[in-house]
Amino acid sequence: MKGKKIIAVCVAMLLFPSFSWATEVFSLERSIEYGLAHSPVLEGGKIQIDQAGMDIKAERGRFFPSVTTSYSHNEIFSEYVSGYNDPDYLDQKNNTAALRINQALFAGFENKNRFDRAKLSKEYQQAQLAIQKLDLAYQIKAVFFELLKTRYDLSTITQRIKRLESDLQVARAFSNNRIAPYVYVLQAEADLEGAKQMLWQTQTAVYKHSARLKSLLGITRSRDLVEFNDDFEVPLEELGKDLDYCMDKALLTRPEIVLLNLQSSMARKDANIVKSRYYPKVNLDVSLFDVDKSYEVLKNNDTHYAYWSAGVSVQINLFDGGTAHYNKRKYLLELNRLKTEKDRLKMEIEEEVGVAFHSFQEAQKRLVSVEKALIASQESYTRQKKRFNASIGTISQVLDAQAMLVRSESIKSQTMLDCQMFLAQLSHAMGMEQIFFEPDTPPGQIKPKLNQ
Repeated sequence: MKGKKIIAVCVAMLLFPSFSWATEVFSLERSIEYGLAHSPVLEGGKIQIDQAGMDIKAERGRFFPSVTTSYSHNEIFSEYVSGYNDPDYLDQKNNTAALRINQALFAGFENKNRFDRAKLSKEYQQAQLAIQKLDLAYQIKAVFFELLKTRYDLSTITQRIKRLESDLQVARAFSNNRIAPYVYVLQAEADLEGAKQMLWQTQTAVYKHSARLKSLLGITRSRDLVEFNDDFEVPLEELGKDLDYCMDKALLTRPEIVLLNLQSSMARKDANIVKSRYYPKVNLDVSLFDVDKSYEVLKNNDTHYAYWSAGVSVQINLFDGGTAHYNKRKYLLELNRLKTEKDRLKMEIEEEVGVAFHSFQEAQKRLVSVEKALIASQESYTRQKKRFNASIGTISQVLDAQAMLVRSESIKSQTMLDCQMFLAQLSHAMGMEQIFFEPDTPPGQIKPKLNQ
């Protein structure tokens, strides 16, 4: 029976070679690229960009002439006639068809300013989408690093359980031989059960972070064979870039700065649109009329004629109660507000970059110290266990060394997460979706590979 199943699987793989049974591995870089391309979080922003594109096409239509047509039919019924008969008041039927063409020759630059503002509005939506992408990339990195940390904790807890099981066997053997009291067995059992509970909680956390990451990336259940994995270790070399470079890079690439610049440009266009109300409006009107008039009695007076009409009209707004003036002043005040907001944002960005930069350097230094502490804790546990096996030390000393080793492992796990998160915060503060170390750079000259 088992052989038949194997044969069936092989036949299915031959018949359907495109079907993949292997799990697809997503690195951090691959996860960010996939999320930026498929995440449902960004769909709304993409639709708004398309809507802004429609606004551009709509405003472009103002430069073209408008063509309208109309048709009218009316009848006159005469009730009473006395004296001279005016044909216009006799029973008759009138049919009139008209074709009109209107072209704006000069609109006070209003149409041009509206068209330019529509293009700025699309760039504004694109900048909004860039902010959403930057935030999404940061969320992906944060959840990805939490997942890697949880897996690292899962590995250390598994090793801890193996050590505790070994210690429990030794404690039971010593207790059975009356070398050590039974209370040490109870303490070892309690520590082992606590480690098992922590293992189950960590396994649940792995599932939770994986599910959250799939949700951010837009991975559906139909593509469930996905594993997230990458190097959790942190390079201990310097970034290769100083703080001034990071700040200058942030002021150039942060989409919030671009957004404020676009808002300022849009406010200037709004002021120019209001200003155009002071200029004259010149329009060209060309019309074609076809008139058919027929009488019920005076058939000889029936008429049918067609004619063209062309004219130029000029309109000037002499006084509007100050509406245009104060609307223009409103947009000029908006420009001053945006300038102040831009200065505030620059200071905030410099603060974010500075804090993330120094926090990352501090975490790297702390990680070196944590590594030394972990090596010392491992050595201490090994020595205490040898002392206990040689009947020199006590089980209490072994358990204390075990607890110290657990604390060191936990501190290292958290410190590695801090390093990765501070690096992610630095890339986010600099306005970059990804930042990775180049692997082929000599030690001491590690430079981040910046992907925007």
